[in-house]
Amino acid sequence: MTTAVVGALCAIPAGVAEGGRGVLSALLGTAVVLAFFWTGIVPILLARDETSKGLATGVLLLTYTLRLAVAVAVLRVAGRSDALSQRWVGLTVIGCALAWTVAQVVRGLRTPDPV
Repeated sequence: MTTAVVGALCAIPAGVAEGGRGVLSALLGTAVVLAFFWTGIVPILLARDETSKGLATGVLLLTYTLRLAVAVAVLRVAGRSDALSQRWVGLTVIGCALAWTVAQVVRGLRTPDPV
């Protein structure tokens, strides 16, 4: 939720600065970050109730490179497009990644240790 809010907030100055091109760039940056992090959570959620946490960790590590390669490929294609602003894609990715990380740290500090 926090990440989507930050992405929407990035779209406002992007839209003011570059119009529809900036808004589209901010939306793409938000989508890339959300897709990258959400797909990283899926293996952990699937194995959360099982006794083998190692399986989730193994899947997460194996898919990390694939997720990173897809994100980089999307950003490279976006960088070549005249319909998008590299500046606003990049700023939005940075802002959304920071928001996701801060939200996870705060959630981790507020949640009692499950062990």
